[in-house]
Amino acid sequence: MSTITQLATGLAGAIGSDFRRSRGQLIFVEYGGKLSCLNLFRTATVISSGATVLKGTWTFDLETGVQGGIGPGFDIWWEQMTDVARQMMPQNSARLLNLGNVDFNSLTADGLQKLTYQATPIPGNNDLTNKLIPGDVFAVKTAQGNYAKVRVLTYGYNLGIQWVTYKLNPAVTVLGTGYQQPEDVRLSMDDIHAYLTERSGELLRVDLNNANRPAATVIASGMVAPQQLFLDEPHHAAYLVEYAPVGHLWRIDLTSGVKTPLVSNLENAVGLVLSSDLQYAYVSEQSAGADKGRVSRIQLSNGSRTKLATGLVNPFFLAWENSTQTSLLVPERDPANRITRISLTGAPAQCIAATVSVRPSSVAILNQGDILICSDQSIDELVYAAIQPGGPLLMGIGFVPYDKIAPATGLATTDPDYFYHVLNAPFGGSLPLMVNHQRAFNDSARFYRIKVDGVVTSNSPWSDYKWDGLHYFLNTTTPVAMGGQPGYYPVHPPSELFLWMNPSLGGFVDSTSLGNGLHTIVLEFINAAAVLVETSIPLTILVNNQLCVAGINLPTINSVGAEPLCGVLKYNPATMAGDKVSMTYCAGQPGDFATYWFQLVKGVNGITLPPPTSGPITAPLVQLVSSDTVAKLLGPCSVAGFAESIYVAATIQNGWGRQSQYDASATIAFVLSP
Repeated sequence: MSTITQLATGLAGAIGSDFRRSRGQLIFVEYGGKLSCLNLFRTATVISSGATVLKGTWTFDLETGVQGGIGPGFDIWWEQMTDVARQMMPQNSARLLNLGNVDFNSLTADGLQKLTYQATPIPGNNDLTNKLIPGDVFAVKTAQGNYAKVRVLTYGYNLGIQWVTYKLNPAVTVLGTGYQQPEDVRLSMDDIHAYLTERSGELLRVDLNNANRPAATVIASGMVAPQQLFLDEPHHAAYLVEYAPVGHLWRIDLTSGVKTPLVSNLENAVGLVLSSDLQYAYVSEQSAGADKGRVSRIQLSNGSRTKLATGLVNPFFLAWENSTQTSLLVPERDPANRITRISLTGAPAQCIAATVSVRPSSVAILNQGDILICSDQSIDELVYAAIQPGGPLLMGIGFVPYDKIAPATGLATTDPDYFYHVLNAPFGGSLPLMVNHQRAFNDSARFYRIKVDGVVTSNSPWSDYKWDGLHYFLNTTTPVAMGGQPGYYPVHPPSELFLWMNPSLGGFVDSTSLGNGLHTIVLEFINAAAVLVETSIPLTILVNNQLCVAGINLPTINSVGAEPLCGVLKYNPATMAGDKVSMTYCAGQPGDFATYWFQLVKGVNGITLPPPTSGPITAPLVQLVSSDTVAKLLGPCSVAGFAESIYVAATIQNGWGRQSQYDASATIAFVLSP
């Protein structure tokens, strides 16, 4: 079963797209000449706010602040069924969600948009089951499609409330204009720039903050109707295919613009993605003859082709359905107007949405079973599979929820207001896996095991505190063999969950036994008869257990260094006002996952001169220089002692904390003397 929600309409030929996950935006091109943006979480303005007493049995319109009456604008009804039985009922198409005693002032329009609303009333009974007590906050998606937050001030037959209602700003904004029939767009790793193809034959690079066509940089030109674009920025390369009877698959150097033909016999090619190892290209072609539309796998080293699907109707851009790259999604254009799954395991092509908006062109993956579709005049959201009903089986790693880990990069980013905030952080050390024991048990699962990259790699006992009625004792969970297969841990029954100090803990993965790079974790759940019940959504993470580097060179004046044994750095009193002490130091981390902090301390009182410097590591090893004049460093002294120190802190974390064992530091001391 699938559901489709239209998010935007009235577009001028939406074609290629890429999801800007960090900002909740779909960046897309319109064939009419625009580079545009769809904001999934839209900015908003306050259209109504205040405090009032909502009378018993009366309705309330959150846009106008008017209560009482019947009409399409009313959103909530303070229903009085008896002297005791009361409830807050949604009206018309409005939906509610009770949030409890939360900070009303910190609840934003952006936060309100992210909630899941229901048609279920909120209990307000005049007894112990009452949810609408003073301080309670509930959210409303209004009948007009706006968002409101409501706080209960006083409770009774008449209910004192405070409310703020937000009207959403337009979902689509135009970032740039003037393009010549743009076909595709791909975001740069820096999240600031994008690459575009134009049907006229160009590959462009554009700053999203200055995105009109005249400001774009032409990387390469001379292609024939270039279509879908695949970026490999780590190797400074882009790949694209041509829509031509005899077209090419080009590799383009992003630095020099040099084009290299890799395949030269494509027939009206449109879609293109590459495998993670860059050895295979997957191409959709609007071919004629017996194949009609087809999707093929092409080995780039020799051009050999394997057909994965034929008989497709005008297939367009391709997208990997999952991080394990076991299936592709391809829109089929009119007259079919559907989304099809192409399996790499040999299974037949499968339609996942039989009727979508006319002329679908590209899909962008939001989550497993949840995609955005760019069609000719609209953008739709398609949910075509239940996303782990009852919550994901693999909830995340430590304090990091699974959906806060970017599937493409494997890096974790949590919200700034979250107590465990990380930004583009890799994983290292021992990784605690959070398991949804309650859902698994309710689904008849009794055991589970942990697989990394398809291999059972976690088969060790793990321990957690458990309450025995009097005190917490350290309980060890030991894996057992089930059905002749090793490595299964028992699912905790719901009745025991909160006897454990960490109710969702389900084991550890030693990432130091894995190579640095992307790895995919999957949990397999079986019943008591060792029959597979279900598996978790694959979770791809980036592992990096590499050490930081820190070093400090001898300080110098006019290229003459300090005496290395005693650390004396001689200066000339006659030129001390202009001579500078140069202090060179280095900091690094092989994956650039670190920050650094450097300071110079003078004397025993720890006077810091100049101010400390710090920042993110941007290369495996960077050399930095701090300098100031001899006179300024000495101040009133004629002889002074100094200490230089550099600290490089890894941003590697395991979900529970930063892995400081990978940090590095260095310190040296010297004396300025005439």
